[in-house]
Amino acid sequence: MLDDDITAAFADGSGRKSRPGEGFDPYHDMVSRHVGSGRIALRVYTAWTAAGSRWQALSYDELHALASLRAASWAAQGVSPGAVVCIVLPFGVECVVSLLAALRLGACPSLLEPGGPDYLVRRLDALAPQHVVTEPIHIPTLGPFADRVLGTCPGGHVPRADSHWYRPDERCAALFSPLRRAPHVPVPVRAEALYLGALRDGAVTLALRPGDHLAAPGFDTLQHQPALLFSALLMGATYVHLAADEVLRDPLVLEAFALRSVGLGAVVAGALLRTRAIHQPRWAHVFRNPEEPTDWESWRALIETVGLGDTPMANVLIEAASGGALLCSPHRPGKAHLATLMNVVPAAGRPWRLLDFTGSGQPAVGDVGVFATDDAPTEPRHIVLARRHGGEYLYGGTTEPRRSGRTYPVAEVLAALADCPFLQGTDVVAVPAGGPTVEYRFVLLGFTGPEPQAQFDAMLAPRLEELRRVLCTRLMADFLPDVIELFPCAARETDGQLDRAWCQSQYLGGSLYAKVRTPVFQRLTALRGALLHT
Repeated sequence: MLDDDITAAFADGSGRKSRPGEGFDPYHDMVSRHVGSGRIALRVYTAWTAAGSRWQALSYDELHALASLRAASWAAQGVSPGAVVCIVLPFGVECVVSLLAALRLGACPSLLEPGGPDYLVRRLDALAPQHVVTEPIHIPTLGPFADRVLGTCPGGHVPRADSHWYRPDERCAALFSPLRRAPHVPVPVRAEALYLGALRDGAVTLALRPGDHLAAPGFDTLQHQPALLFSALLMGATYVHLAADEVLRDPLVLEAFALRSVGLGAVVAGALLRTRAIHQPRWAHVFRNPEEPTDWESWRALIETVGLGDTPMANVLIEAASGGALLCSPHRPGKAHLATLMNVVPAAGRPWRLLDFTGSGQPAVGDVGVFATDDAPTEPRHIVLARRHGGEYLYGGTTEPRRSGRTYPVAEVLAALADCPFLQGTDVVAVPAGGPTVEYRFVLLGFTGPEPQAQFDAMLAPRLEELRRVLCTRLMADFLPDVIELFPCAARETDGQLDRAWCQSQYLGGSLYAKVRTPVFQRLTALRGALLHT
């Protein structure tokens, strides 16, 4: 059925140049063919524009002109087909123009959000880009890659009318995925996977049509972009970019335009329920990420309060590094969707398997297993599914503790704190949150070594603040743990390395918390510190 839909899409006289099995011209099909239509390609809401209007809109004509000028400038600076171009920018107009300019030239774009030097250099080392695109303020965080930054001078001749034609197996993007067990390693994306995934999601998963508006405020950028953007552009629709903070500040921005499809994350949904600022919105479709913590009662209250009982709803799990949607669900009215809140089916046209839990690749014999796609045979393999009647599956959580399906970068956090002068050892422990949702809290354990209790208590607050500052400046705020616990003692070591199994068992069992508060343990810790000092 999907093959018939794709064939019809390429035979509808819409001007698409790409041909499955032959090659793909994503820039032409997403931008050039819509020039002259008068439609808007991108709307961005920001709090930093001139007074009077916070919306910035780009038509397809304007987007084409900006991307063409940037492509001309880059070509003059040596960007050639196949070159890896890392775009270190917050998602917005500049990021979108750079993405499309890279595709027009036949380059291999990659996305990174601005962050600390440890975060960026680790990923740039793995990517090894020939060129980097960023703002001057971020250049000091690029380390040895600072000399690869492309200039913003608009010099150069506008490229010829034709944009680059990618072969089906040609790499046309290298994307970092927070769903992978090594989120700092880029995933090569083939032109066929990127293009057909965007076409499937635009036409089937999100059911977009020319002129429709798509928004997903608060959805993780590296997980979802550029898949959501490309789905909208390929259908001639408008992508509306809204930061979650802006929606929290003024929920009514969601009513500025008639959104056909809107993604609601837990943070934005909570704000809508709390403020009750919107009622009966003009939304034709609402989707949510099934990997986010699901509070059934809150979701029911949201549907009733906002008035979404008759609005079609669905679950959609997207990984841009896999070309788009991995899992979705049938569109059901909000009232009916409540009964199937965790139901999913594999995305249309995506070959997949249900494997056992051994990691060997063996098919699951029972009705519960790990979801794996054939085009990414090793990852992602963290999604647990259980068969249900009617061909649907129950999303059953993840095989290891995660944040909304995303890997918590324990190794990067510990490395960033390795040279902290008041810590003798650190570890991270995942603790089930309990309550109405299935989620985890990540706790950073810090061992300050033997010191008097009074001194420890006096220094506790400034030390906690310093740890948060270090993690935000070296990595990024998203990597902050949920809780930081410091203990005035030394951690057990094995062969000169921190015994992480001991840390986990001592903290989860409550022994560590109790020990540091007993007089005998405090005296023994002080004695040990004196002996080590001697």
